[in-house]
Amino acid sequence: MNSLDIFRYTKDDPNEFDINKPKVDESEKNKYLSNLLSHSIKVSEEIFPNIAKSINEIFAKLKLENNFNFFVTADHIEANASCSAMPFSNKPDIVVTSKLVELLTKEELKFVLAHEVAHYYYQHSMYPHHSTAMTRVEKLNLLNLSRAAEISSDRIGFIACNNIQTSLRAMLKLASGLSDKHINFNFSAYLKQLDELESLGENESQLWSSHPNFLVRMKSLMWFEKSKEYNEFANHRQGTLTLSEIDKKIDSLISRLTGNELEVSNQEVYDRALLWASLKMYLVDKKFTKDEQEKFRQRFGEKKTMSTISFLKISNIDIIDQKINEAFMEANLLLKNEKKKLIDELISIGSEIKKSDITIVRYLGNFANQLGDERTISLN
Repeated sequence: MNSLDIFRYTKDDPNEFDINKPKVDESEKNKYLSNLLSHSIKVSEEIFPNIAKSINEIFAKLKLENNFNFFVTADHIEANASCSAMPFSNKPDIVVTSKLVELLTKEELKFVLAHEVAHYYYQHSMYPHHSTAMTRVEKLNLLNLSRAAEISSDRIGFIACNNIQTSLRAMLKLASGLSDKHINFNFSAYLKQLDELESLGENESQLWSSHPNFLVRMKSLMWFEKSKEYNEFANHRQGTLTLSEIDKKIDSLISRLTGNELEVSNQEVYDRALLWASLKMYLVDKKFTKDEQEKFRQRFGEKKTMSTISFLKISNIDIIDQKINEAFMEANLLLKNEKKKLIDELISIGSEIKKSDITIVRYLGNFANQLGDERTISLN
């Protein structure tokens, strides 16, 4: 593990998703590089000495090998940077616009460039794009992952430029589009907007955004600068909070702005799968006794229990199997940790049902298989 791995934001976790590295498409890689060479200018010490020097300093600070191509492209409107052609190539391309170079100082530019290097280092391009989501819940989870990737990358940008004021200045310039001559860099005054934003309650635009707003990113970075892990890495004063504690503060901040819709939506999917799979196990002998109904009621509540009993009066096992399949198709798009938790809870329920252990274990094996859980099932 590289020392940079410890700075990854906890919600930026690809292990929660079924992400496979795509094969390198040489033809697409060459087309993209050909386009860059035709329409942009490759950074070199001979042409862009200041930018090249900043790049060398970044990789020295991060202790990484520079296997990147850097390009400047003419764009006098958008101040932007992107890490492109990932993961098609082992030599990724980072493209910055002329507007960005003109807007930022040498040190501020290091923050942005290192942010893009971090996207490659953490392999964020391998994350599924939210536009590919098949359900609303999957889209919300992918957007949340995308936002988390920005928090991780901001941290590496800050480490590279090694100055919190410089990092915040770069963010404020990008948020406003204005240069030094127009801005008084009073970050406390700007962050008062965050208090005002919080007071307005849930922010629908943030929930469906692939990036956190700059208010959240700046606040998150200010907390990160105080972390014990960062200060130990930088040989600075002792930090006041662990990264785990800081990540929880960031989670709480984002949740206050986006509301709890993400958590509620995931819980609804989880609960549906749990209910129908539990019912299937209770009905292993085609009976739903009063005692079993009471246990069901204790777990799922009065309303869902009465609705389930009414449903059973007009349904058959085939319809229940259809409900299970629909619920597990949705549940398969939950985070891996949630899927594991679901199977664990179903095993616990199955262990309480004093009926055909062999059949219940078979049911549980099928449930686990539908969620990609390959463990050997046994009852407690």
